[in-house]
Amino acid sequence: MLDTGIAASHGDLNVSGGYSVFGDSPYNDGNGHGTHVAGTVAALNNNSGVLGVAPSANLYAVKVLDGNGSGSYAGIAEGIEWAIQNNMDIINMSLGGSQSSSILKDYADYAYYNAGILVVAAAGNSGNSWGWSDTVGYPAKYDSVIAVAAVDQNNNRASFSSHGPAVELAAPGVNIYSTMPGNSYDSLNGTSMASPHVAGVAAQVWQAKPHLSNSQLRSLLNNTAQYLGNSNYYGNGLVQSFDAIAN
Repeated sequence: MLDTGIAASHGDLNVSGGYSVFGDSPYNDGNGHGTHVAGTVAALNNNSGVLGVAPSANLYAVKVLDGNGSGSYAGIAEGIEWAIQNNMDIINMSLGGSQSSSILKDYADYAYYNAGILVVAAAGNSGNSWGWSDTVGYPAKYDSVIAVAAVDQNNNRASFSSHGPAVELAAPGVNIYSTMPGNSYDSLNGTSMASPHVAGVAAQVWQAKPHLSNSQLRSLLNNTAQYLGNSNYYGNGLVQSFDAIAN
């Protein structure tokens, strides 16, 4: 999880390790964003709170954003480098910006094409109500990264969800209830909430089919997605765990 860190003290999370580009503890999340995203992936299968998409996944807190949710492309690239060096399987980046960056692209490309990592990112929250133009941000826009758009409970595009030809998959991103620092929970909106649904499904499917390469897994997720319509809004459709595993 490349984010604001993860509150490792949360009783509904099990954090296996981490790194901070700021030199502080990756297990303190002064913002809450990273903890919320982490819970969507892997909140524990217990009697409290919420259940993550892949509760047995190993979570790693890679802090590349500060308490204000701000960071640099160089810092994000450093987080990707840590993920490569520490043999991560999946990178989730619920973050992004409107400008491209050569260092960010280089590291995202290396993670996917050379290190065999599946790279997933939020498409962005720059959508407009009429759904015109290309508003997908970076790093989601890179070919090496799965760009995830957000849908509501009716599988309609969330009004804020970025749109454009780079959108690859859609997932829930409206009123998502998940873990927060201080052993608490809250509901948030954003493609930041959609991206970890795809990362979690990818973890489920890869556990069931460990022989797949990252590119084969990506193709399987795309080919088994539930078609929702306009590909600029939904990409190949709503990510489907059961169908990907059963396929």
